[in-house]
Amino acid sequence: MQRAITLFEHETAPFDWSDRHLIQLEQLRTTVGSDVLRATTRHGQRVLQATQYVGIVRMGRETIQILPKIYRSDTSADPQSRERAATRNLLHMLVYAGQIDIREQELAALMQRDTDWFETLTRIFATHLAKEWQRGPTRSYQVLEDDLTILKGTWRISQQIRRPDRRHMFAVAYDEFTIDNQLNRILRYVVECLWRQTRDHNNRRMLGNLRQWMESVTLLPAVRALDAPPELITRLNQRYKPLLNLARLFLGVGGFQLAMGDADHFTLVFDMNLLFEAFIAGFIGRHRAHVLPSALQDCNLLVQTRGATRYLARIEGTGVFLLKPDLAFQQGTTFVLLLDTKYKTLDTRVRNLGVSQADVYQMFAYAQRYDAAKVLLLYPQHETMTVPLRRIFQLEGTTDRQIVVATLNIRVDLAKKDDRACLIRELYETLYQEIAPWPQQ
Repeated sequence: MQRAITLFEHETAPFDWSDRHLIQLEQLRTTVGSDVLRATTRHGQRVLQATQYVGIVRMGRETIQILPKIYRSDTSADPQSRERAATRNLLHMLVYAGQIDIREQELAALMQRDTDWFETLTRIFATHLAKEWQRGPTRSYQVLEDDLTILKGTWRISQQIRRPDRRHMFAVAYDEFTIDNQLNRILRYVVECLWRQTRDHNNRRMLGNLRQWMESVTLLPAVRALDAPPELITRLNQRYKPLLNLARLFLGVGGFQLAMGDADHFTLVFDMNLLFEAFIAGFIGRHRAHVLPSALQDCNLLVQTRGATRYLARIEGTGVFLLKPDLAFQQGTTFVLLLDTKYKTLDTRVRNLGVSQADVYQMFAYAQRYDAAKVLLLYPQHETMTVPLRRIFQLEGTTDRQIVVATLNIRVDLAKKDDRACLIRELYETLYQEIAPWPQQ
């Protein structure tokens, strides 16, 4: 009998773990590079504790779903409603982060189904891929090498000489406009993996249809996220970009290992630190007309300072220690503001708010190398805080360099227009304060 457990990040739940579970959790820690779940005890009872990772961990008959706390908590709601609200918000965050592309109406329909968020993501992928495949699979020219009875394309004479036993055949290389290309091979690999892992009847049926439709595409033995670079998307196959993004999500850290052939042990998790960073950048980018004060409206928004990265030092003329602020506001050649996100909890009981010394050193390096007067360090507002927090750290030895620590209340329902408007307004006010010395509207 299958058993499902839902945890919110950093929560604990009773779980009678065994040595087998400990081995699997250690393997997961090695793969991810950090603890995803911790097996421990509390008051003499064995429990599992979630960390900052969210996602799905399947260990034999047990499935552990970890959801983010970033949503408006309603303690009076039943557990199923709370889980559905958290799942909905998680999917909205993935939309803003550019990981998935789905309309509000489609998302609302998906939320009517009583499934975990992995099955929801699987359904999004299968539905969209089926729709695009029926419109027409993406094709591209691929160089094929073969032995033919006719001369076609380029005659590979050196190869022909090495095969005297096949002198009645021509060793040729030619271009073919085919669906058996790298993008489709990645999509087919993900289809195969999802078909093996899904436990939802409708998902399995849709994925089964896709397996048949894609039979002429080579099934690769293994694919990693690195094998699916964004550069696979061109002007001719732009409509497949959301599907490639979602495939990369499935193939990420702790993702599929098709060669193992083990459907009883499966992990799909990602770090909330990275999601928070991508969400903030995506939200500002999508709502920039309302989020940015007038003084910042004509700025270029550089995510991780793409196109303007700098190094902290050089060795023999080569840059080392790459600096990548999460979001840079560039006006001409000037960086008027740098923004970095930290998915951590601040401590209002101490003067420095518990900000990591390493984080401050990092922000100081940003300010110096990018010649920026202000660096904004943005944290999520903790549930115990009633108002946003803002504190200025004036850098010693300077008169115009500041690190500003602020919080943002993202415990809102992103599905609601009014809640999104509140987040837009709060971001506007936060950014307005950082450029306050400038003439304002």
